[in-house]
Amino acid sequence: MRGIDYKRRKFFALYESRRKALQAIATNQNLEISLRWWAQLEKSKLPRQSSLSRVHNHCIDTNRSRSVLSFYKLSRLQFRRLASKGSFSGLRKSCW
Repeated sequence: MRGIDYKRRKFFALYESRRKALQAIATNQNLEISLRWWAQLEKSKLPRQSSLSRVHNHCIDTNRSRSVLSFYKLSRLQFRRLASKGSFSGLRKSCW
């Protein structure tokens, strides 16, 4: 799965500027309807894998896709394990 995620991120970076330009044309109310329709059709021809909504964060240790902390790029399970070992400086379990 790590390769698929890498491929999706690469596709997104490749098609991002084209997708944004077509989206700007398609949503501009001041342009003719035929031009806006053409932009929408061109946007629909782009690869589906190049959409940002298809990119998922994965844990860099376990490759787990659920409950990933984006700042650390770790799943909550790995983060908890490493934090309890003291791997993160300045981070400790809060006590009341």
